[in-house]
Amino acid sequence: MNKKGTITKNCRLVCAILLAFCLAACSSGETEPGKTAPIKTAEVTIAGIAGPTSIGMIQLIDGQMLNYEGYATEYTIAQAPDMLIGKIINGEVQIAALPTNMASVLFNRTEGKVQFLAQNTLGVLYVVGPESSGITSLADLAGKRVVISGSGTLPEYAMNYLIKKNGLSDVVELEYCPDHPSAAQLLLAKDADAAVLPQPFVTQVLSKDQELAILLDITKEWDKVSIDSVLSMGCLVVNKEFAENNPEYVKEFLRLYEASVNFVNANPKEAAQMVEKAEIIASAAVVERAIPYCNIVFVGAQEAKDKINGFLAVLYEFEPASIGGALPDDSFYYKEP
Repeated sequence: MNKKGTITKNCRLVCAILLAFCLAACSSGETEPGKTAPIKTAEVTIAGIAGPTSIGMIQLIDGQMLNYEGYATEYTIAQAPDMLIGKIINGEVQIAALPTNMASVLFNRTEGKVQFLAQNTLGVLYVVGPESSGITSLADLAGKRVVISGSGTLPEYAMNYLIKKNGLSDVVELEYCPDHPSAAQLLLAKDADAAVLPQPFVTQVLSKDQELAILLDITKEWDKVSIDSVLSMGCLVVNKEFAENNPEYVKEFLRLYEASVNFVNANPKEAAQMVEKAEIIASAAVVERAIPYCNIVFVGAQEAKDKINGFLAVLYEFEPASIGGALPDDSFYYKEP
């Protein structure tokens, strides 16, 4: 081959190599050698509702944690569970803190697409009344005007369960109010002998009237009559598909959440400032006094399963619709892969 032919052949070879290189660099899903492919960012929304069930995650919220390569995490607080239901069902919210019975409702409504992730709040209910009332047991409520907020809600089911288990159904009656502030106001106005209230309303009424006191702890009363269930006011739920596709993220969330719960219980003053800042509860002073009575806990799904089953069975007995019409099966409970 002559010199001109050799040059031509070499030029063609060089052009072919350059073309192949360009095509490889420009093809979908590939990058130039030596460069890292961009990681697609997963947008995650973690939600809570205003009140004790969201206090446990306050370190995550305050520190805007779980924002790292591959994940953009947003925290949001709703004023009521109903404001989150649609967003959880359609996948806009991946993790949420909710009333425990609502977790079962969502599991049934979505045919298993929402799972119980962990228990985060035991009972936050107390019977409050004048310290001089002489009320030291549920039996002492007989013949008293006892007000409670929310017919068809967890407080009603819990109280009626305890009244029934103590054989007091014929002598203790509850008078229902439309909301917690209404029940609290009746008590403060001396128009009720006692009121069943959740935190932080308990702390608020105690601060307004020095004659009032906590007369009964509903969580302790529950434990007296049931060994196979637990009064569970709040829990964490997770979108099942998200959990399956992001197991390491969920694992890290649970680790940080447990650490946050420990921080809250050990440092109520500092935690209360964060809670006010996040607009979970308006007054840091109230939150600080309420935290020791909010029963904020962390119990993983598999560990909590048996007693949560017992709790849901109690609710089902009173009103099947309160847990979505059916007791959930084992797939309700998240299991770490």
